[in-house]
Parts: sequence; structure tokens; C-alpha cells
Amino acid sequence: MEKKNISKIKRKLGHHIWLSRLMILVAAVLVLGLLFWMLSAPIWGFLTQIWRGPKAITTFFSDPLYTLPSYEARTNVLLIGMGGEEHDGGKLTDTIIFMALDLKHDQISMLSIPRDIWVPSLGTKINAAYAIGAQESTASGYTILEDAVYEIVDQPIHYIVGVDFDGFEELVDALGGVSVHVDRGFVDERYPIRGKGMDDCGGDPEFGCRYETLSFEPGDQIMDGKTALKFARSRYAQGEEGTDYARSLRQQKVILAVKDAISDGNVLLNPSKLLELKGIFDRYIVVDPELGDDEYAGFASFALAFWRSGNEIKTITLDQGSEEVPGFLVNPPIQVYDAWVLEPRGASWDQFQAYFRQVLNAE
Repeated sequence: MEKKNISKIKRKLGHHIWLSRLMILVAAVLVLGLLFWMLSAPIWGFLTQIWRGPKAITTFFSDPLYTLPSYEARTNVLLIGMGGEEHDGGKLTDTIIFMALDLKHDQISMLSIPRDIWVPSLGTKINAAYAIGAQESTASGYTILEDAVYEIVDQPIHYIVGVDFDGFEELVDALGGVSVHVDRGFVDERYPIRGKGMDDCGGDPEFGCRYETLSFEPGDQIMDGKTALKFARSRYAQGEEGTDYARSLRQQKVILAVKDAISDGNVLLNPSKLLELKGIFDRYIVVDPELGDDEYAGFASFALAFWRSGNEIKTITLDQGSEEVPGFLVNPPIQVYDAWVLEPRGASWDQFQAYFRQVLNAE
């Protein structure tokens, strides 16, 4: 009798199994909906805080080719570093780096432009281009510098990113320092001390109080913000490290170290650290023109693709070369311009521009 009742119940359930499954599905959807509702607000708010707006949440699904301005599938960014208002020569561009983001091949190419390159149209070195324009306005400073760089690379510049020394130091410190390999040790006895540029040093004809001595040993080092800045800026070391080219290579080395530090999982997976870095970017880093949600999404999408690709940043050298292999720059006699300057070999940038295009187009 009991078996008959069980069979009867099974037959009834069998007739209505579709209804049972539907009820289970509805219940599951309701539970998932409740969980999503409970979690969506804080997650959405967190992502919105990190980026610039809700639209940037679609970052990893956007195609930078359609969200970023580009030329030949590359977005070109000019990175400049300046001392800032409290430093002597605060509006001179101490660092000028042209970066090409290849949106098709997830590649980055980086060219350091020596600050001593002579710009005939301005009658001065390129590191003064921004300062000349900035006497009228910040926008004019960017425009004049952009035009000067275009004369060299023959590539349009879509964005200019400016950072001052204080912002750089704070960024490196927030990352817990950066790991840098010093290829050659050097000593610089004339590194300028902040705020001492006009000190008469009590009548000292050598103005020794204006400078400090830097010393770097070869090998791997963890540098804090102040040390990394000094390593990148040093100009008066004896030997090869005293050249503008060695200085450019050190700047590239520090930038790569910052990139590696930001890419570390302890940073990328740390919400509080990301918010701290964003605060530093907001305070110290200026992007011209300002980025909208689409551009933020495009840059973030490119950054993710570059990180996934495992590609290394390609560094490009612009220098005098050697006797065996001449470079693209020459140093004319000082009396020509009454200053130590650099200009293109053959008085034209054509050869360098052809080489530069070849490097940029190489996959």
C-alpha cells in the first residue's frame, strides 16, 4: 500500500516537473538578484572612485582604436617633467619623452629628447620652449613645446602629460620605492640644492653652498622618491654619466621602474593603494587636453592589453653616436650659438625621422 502511494506521488510530480524546475529557476534568479543588489552599490561606487565615471566601468571591453585619437593606429603622448614654482628654472622642461602607444600591436615606444637640442625657430634650446609660451598661458606653453617636438619627430602629439618634481617624489614613495639597476657608478659634485639657486654663499666665488654631492654605486638599488629624482636629474658627473644621453637613459630606466612597480599585484589588487595613487595623479599630474570618460576607458583598455601581451617598452636613442657609428646629433662649436647645444647631423631631421618611422612601424 505504501509503495503504491509513493508511486502515485512520483507520477504526480512527473506531470508537474516543469513547474518545479521553473519555481527553482525563479528562486535562484531572485537570490542572485538580491545578492547583486546588495553588492552592486559598493562595487559600483568603488570603481567609480578609481576611474572618472560610470562609463569607464566598460574599460576592459572598449577598443582604444575607437576611443582614443590616433595617427597610423598610434596615440602619441609627450611626457614632460618640470621643477615647479618652488624650484629654480621651474618652468624649464627638465625631462621630455615622446611615447607612442601602438593600439594595434599593444606596443609602447619611448624616445628621450635631449634638453639641449637647439630650436632655430625659437632661438633657444628645446627645454625653454614651454617656459617661453607659459609667459602668456599654460596652453601657449604646451603649444610651443608641441611644435618644437614635432619638428624633430614629424609625428602629431595627441596628449601632453606634465608632472613636477614634488609629484614624482610622492608617486615613487607611495609605491614603496622603485627597483633600479645602476649600470655605472658615478659621483656628481654639483647637484643643485632646492631653494639655493640665488644664494651668494657668503661671497664664495665657487658658490659651493648651492650644490650637494651625489654618489651612486653600480648594482641593483631600491630608490625612494628623492633618490630616484636625483638619479634621473644628475647632469655633472665625471665621465660618460655626465652626458645628456646618459641622463636620458637614466630617466627612461626610472620610468620603466615606476611602470613595473605600478604593475605589481600588491598595487593593482590593493584598492586603497589605487585610490592613493589616483589622489597623487589628481594633485600633481596635468593632462592636456583633459581626458573624458571615453579616453580614460581607452587608456585603461590599452594598459590592460599591453600588460597581458608581455611586451617590453621599446626605448629609442637620439644621440651623437660614436666614431664608428655616428648618431643623428652633432655638437657645433660653442661660439656658433654662444652655448653648448645639439643639432641634427646635416642640419636636417630628415634622416632621423625616416629612422624613427621605421622603428615605430616595426612590430
